[in-house]
Amino acid sequence: MTTITTKRHPLKFYASVAFMTLFFCSVGTLLLFASVNILQKKSFAIKDYSMPLLSLVTYLLAFSMLYTYWKNSPKIILNKHSIRIGSELFNLKDIKDIALTGKMPFKFIFTFPMEGTAILFNNGTEKILFDDMYSNISEIKLFLEQVVLKKQDFNISSTKEINKDAIGFKTEETFRGNQFSSLRGISLWGVIGFFIFLLFSKLDNLPIRLLIFVVVFGTFWVILHSWLMHYFGLTKDYLIVRNHNFIWKVRIHPLTDIKEVVYETQGKLPNCMRIITNDFRNKLYPAGTLRDKTWLDLKNELEARGVTVRNECI
Repeated sequence: MTTITTKRHPLKFYASVAFMTLFFCSVGTLLLFASVNILQKKSFAIKDYSMPLLSLVTYLLAFSMLYTYWKNSPKIILNKHSIRIGSELFNLKDIKDIALTGKMPFKFIFTFPMEGTAILFNNGTEKILFDDMYSNISEIKLFLEQVVLKKQDFNISSTKEINKDAIGFKTEETFRGNQFSSLRGISLWGVIGFFIFLLFSKLDNLPIRLLIFVVVFGTFWVILHSWLMHYFGLTKDYLIVRNHNFIWKVRIHPLTDIKEVVYETQGKLPNCMRIITNDFRNKLYPAGTLRDKTWLDLKNELEARGVTVRNECI
């Protein structure tokens, strides 16, 4: 009997929780030391009490985040008869409805949407599984679709990587913007231009520490902003993802393998395209150079080719 057990994501769960917990605890500790120094003075104002209070709030945020992430990523064990979510056991026959894709409310300090799966049981209980919490969430979704919704045997299937040669000389319509006139491009090349000017101005007596800083930070800056500047191509059969600066980076998705395309944005990111394939794997592509009109033109072309597009930000 097939049994699937979830695994928490090493980066999106463990690394994120560890980094944010350490960050909040570090800030809280600095505030605590600062407040001790202030309170040791012979006289201090009422406002000085705010420092230890801020320290306490920061520690509470750290442990609240740790608790929230752990609570929202319970261990899931799934077989052909039942699903165990945390300590609760449910029969699959008691499932009333399932939403396999879509934004679900993730509640922390405030509620923000996160891609996930909602399972509604006959007794009114609703359970939400968040995609980013698990590294094998696609298997869970595929099992629920095949066994619960379609009443089929579970069959692990996965989309195949497509070689660049597959598109050959096929006619391709490109949807891109100009990185040099976009906010991301101006931010990228403006800083790089300043660094180049700085190095040339000190070329006669260049401090090695300045050179190391410029190289390290400049590399980070280029990689970060380049990742935010994808653009897209479309043929009769394929959706192609390219990058303005990483020209060797090409991802080809057969339209028949795509379950859904999502237009979304997260925090400070630009508008992004999330491609969800038929095996429920998904990939996010930020595209900071595309204008709204370009996004909408691409949406119309995708829908004309039978691809479902969920527009959440434009």
